[in-house]
Amino acid sequence: MSRVLLVEDDAWLATLQAEVLQAGGFEVVLAPHATSAVVKIDEQLPDVIVADMLLTGTTALTLLHELQSHSDTKNIPVILCTNLADAINLDELRPYGVRRVIDKTTMHPDDLVAAVRSVLE
Repeated sequence: MSRVLLVEDDAWLATLQAEVLQAGGFEVVLAPHATSAVVKIDEQLPDVIVADMLLTGTTALTLLHELQSHSDTKNIPVILCTNLADAINLDELRPYGVRRVIDKTTMHPDDLVAAVRSVLE
């Protein structure tokens, strides 16, 4: 079973997304912010990371920089799930491991499962 690290500071949304991913056959580990995500990654490497762009205390960019600075984490695929999708240039973030950007304002729950599956293939 593939492990997904879900980095989302909105507890209600994190719970909803975790339930959808679990129903899709994934093991889900929750982290409410980037610092917590780093601790979870140190405990066990995820197969994919799904992160909100705007997190409490920082942005996902801090986490992306941290991931790129370590050989064991720099190749973990990242999916950004954010309200800022229209303002994000995926090509500029690919060097940071970002493989997909999902717009929270228009997404359907199945979009998240499909995106995770697509980056694991």
